[in-house]
Order: sequence, then C-alpha cells, then structure tokens
Amino acid sequence: MTPDTPLRDQPIFICGHPKSGTSLVRAILDSHPQLIVYPEETGFFRRYLPEASKCSPSEQTLPSLLALADERLIHIFKWNQETPDPSQEGFPDRDYSAIAFEDVRENMRQLAGQQFEHTGDILSAAILAYGQVCGRINAQTRYWVEKSPYNEYFAEQIYAWWPDARCIHIVRDPRDNYISYRRKHPDWSVEFFAANWTRSTGAGMRNRERFGAQRYLILRYEDLTQSPQSSLEKLTGFLQIDWDAALTQPTRAGEQWAGNSMFADRFQGISAAPVDRWKDNLSPEDAGVIEWMAGSLLSTWGYAPLPGKTFSQLLNARWRAATWPVRGKLSRLARSEPAQEYPKAEQEVPSE
Repeated sequence: MTPDTPLRDQPIFICGHPKSGTSLVRAILDSHPQLIVYPEETGFFRRYLPEASKCSPSEQTLPSLLALADERLIHIFKWNQETPDPSQEGFPDRDYSAIAFEDVRENMRQLAGQQFEHTGDILSAAILAYGQVCGRINAQTRYWVEKSPYNEYFAEQIYAWWPDARCIHIVRDPRDNYISYRRKHPDWSVEFFAANWTRSTGAGMRNRERFGAQRYLILRYEDLTQSPQSSLEKLTGFLQIDWDAALTQPTRAGEQWAGNSMFADRFQGISAAPVDRWKDNLSPEDAGVIEWMAGSLLSTWGYAPLPGKTFSQLLNARWRAATWPVRGKLSRLARSEPAQEYPKAEQEVPSE
C-alpha cells in the first residue's frame, strides 16, 4: 500500500468454498477501526457482472450500472424485520433499517461520479458509500472488505482492477466442510462436493503462487479457531493493520455475531466447536470418497485420513471417486444441464 493510493483502490477480498469459514473471517474483521467491512455477500463477480454484461455496450452506462447496483449490491439496506423486503426472503434475521438506503444510494452515485474507470469502481463506490453513512471513514481507514465464496476464481480480474488488493482465502477440512454444507444442499453428492472443494482449494493455491503470498493469504479454519491469537497476528501482519481487541469479538455491521452454523450453534466469540465434527457425522465410505478425490491436498493442509477403514469401504470409495466424472456427466445429461466449473450463483442462507 502506498500513501497516495486512494481508499477506493484498497480492497480486501475474502475467498473460499461456502461454509469454510469465510463468514467468520468477515465477522472478525467487521469492527476493526481501520476497515470498512460490507455486512453481506455481494456476489459481485458471479451475479452483478454477468447481469451487467447482458446489456449492450451502449447500455452499459454509469447510470444503468448504478441502477443495477441498487437492486443487486445495496438492496440489503431495505431489509427490515418488521416489514421484510421481498429480497430479504431467506434472511429473516437481518435488519439494516438503521442504515438509510437512500443515503447509501446517493453517496454511491457521488463516489462513482467522481471517478469511474472500470466496472469494479461500482463495487468500491457501494461499499465506501456504506462506510460513509455508518461513519466508518476517517484518517485511519485503510481498506474496504468484501466477502463472497468463490472470489478465488476471479483473482486475475481483482488484481487487474485493484493492483494493491489483498485476498484472504480460508481453507477448511473438506469433511467438516461437507457435513456443514450438505445441510444446506442435501442434493449435493459427496463426489460433487469433493470435486468442487478440490477446484476451489487448488485455485487458491495457484493464486498464491501467481500473485505472491504477500498479496494472497491462505488461512486454515482450524488454525483460526483453535489458535486464534497466532492466526489473528498473522492476519494483521498480512493486512498491515494494527492489533485491536475487536478482532476477538466477531460482529456483523457492528452488532454481535452469533455465527453462521448449519448446526444451529450460536457463538459469542471464535469457537473451535465445529472442528472434527465430521467424525461423528460422516460415514467411513463418504470420508474415503472425499479423501481420495482431494488427494494430496488433504496432506498438504494437514488433514489426516480416517484410519481403520475396511477393504470393502476403501474399494467402494475409490470406485465412486474414479467413476464420478462419467456418472456426473451422465447425470447432467439426464437433467439437460450444462457442465459447471462451480455451482451457480447463490447466497448462503443462514440457519440462525
């Protein structure tokens, strides 16, 4: 970060597979006095940009892009528990009525109008407008923060638009990750999940190699929850921000955050309770499928395979893993669905 770089060009993107701990990282950073942390996912790269690209070049004007931002980026400030907005469906616990939508909208337009060089400036304008309305911008503010799962797939675009950007990629034991996410997506087969986790994790590792560890940090969920002090020190060092006690008390938009657990857990701080939950909730064969498909990534990140599996369990797991590419393709063809590199755009629906 250089002293003359405007705040607009100083983003932090939180990356990683859904239910891997990305929400926890956002909540940890939320109340830090040097950061503006957007309280919800924007899905900017996976939802906003594709929708904007559907317009003809002549229609992709600043007013039209801002109108789309009203509907896809800052609509959350219409969320009210007493009179829920239609876009609030699935998020009944959210209430941003204390943040005036019209104020955010007006500030976003002013910021975008001051300098608009690329479509990414719409995202920065939206988040900085939120920061202005909440009084979070001052002389010590250094970064704005956005969290959406699968941001890792867009690192090339991120660094093209924001060369000084920093990315935090959270990795979680895929077996714990799976038992959490299958509560949201019971239709996901363990094979589909394992392939998806492997792609996501591999993308993060390639990003770190390509863009450098000083710009792309990969952090294990288990380290963050079991050794929070050392992990938070690593995080503050990577971001070059001051240590602050607020890091130990996760929040959302400044309010205490009770977690985003698919097991209905409620936390008052950083908790290691979800670690190794898979050992009581995942069959040896399903664990074997994930272990086989994750391959060397499992050992790279320090996740030991389940011991004591029978020969039959090992054989079935390897057969399922080996035949998944063909079975998955046949399943898509039967449903007339195109192949996907990662799941379609979606927001995480909390269980709180």
